[in-house]
Amino acid sequence: MPLIIRLTLVLFAVALPTRLLAQETLSSVQRDLDRVEKEIEREKDLHKTERKRAADFETEKAAKLKALQEQLRLTQGRIDSLKRKQEQARQQKTGYRGQASMYRGKEKEFVKAMTERIRELARSLRADFPYQREKRVADLEELAVAIENGVVGVEEGVGRFFTLMQAGLEFSYDTEIYRGSYSATDGKNHEGNYVRLGAALMAFAGEDGQTAAYLAKSDSGYAWVDQELPPQLRKEIFTAAQVAQGKVAPQLVNLPFMAPKAREAR
Repeated sequence: MPLIIRLTLVLFAVALPTRLLAQETLSSVQRDLDRVEKEIEREKDLHKTERKRAADFETEKAAKLKALQEQLRLTQGRIDSLKRKQEQARQQKTGYRGQASMYRGKEKEFVKAMTERIRELARSLRADFPYQREKRVADLEELAVAIENGVVGVEEGVGRFFTLMQAGLEFSYDTEIYRGSYSATDGKNHEGNYVRLGAALMAFAGEDGQTAAYLAKSDSGYAWVDQELPPQLRKEIFTAAQVAQGKVAPQLVNLPFMAPKAREAR
């Protein structure tokens, strides 16, 4: 083979791998470029997504911040309102304390006046009709002490006081008859019936049909009278006892009521 042909073959053999290598390098570079471009596009998409997410976050954050500020404003308004109400309550409490102090003072004055009135009524009862007098006086005095010591409240005390007064009024108007023993002024004891007409008269009618007595009021108090009674008066006392027992029909009888003395005009 001539030398020139062999050189040409050698050069062609050398040039062919070089060209193939260059083409391969270009393809690799192109693939890298394509990959890089895809990564750049992906990064752009990710960046765009992150920007949108950041924008949404900022929008949401602004909305939440605005809502929080509004809530803080409302809370502050409620706090201010509660402070004003607290101040009003404090002022009312101060006013109520003053009123309570005044009422306690009035209550003490009322308790003092009421207990004085109760004791005054008890003192007047000591000279009153003797039937159950000690019990009526004791009930009033015990009530006065209980009110003063706070054992009985003012309202309950007023109720009890009016109850005792009502009982006294009923005592003055009712009539009763009961059996008992009478010690006469001569020392003899007699069995019979006592007749009470309110707080005005009490009389005794003996079972023997002869013994009669009535409670008379004098300047020194009450005393029983059983001596030298007129026959008609004895009869009237026995008739009153029989009427009270229902043994005879109701009728008018003359009894020795003691009328109060008339005061002299000045």
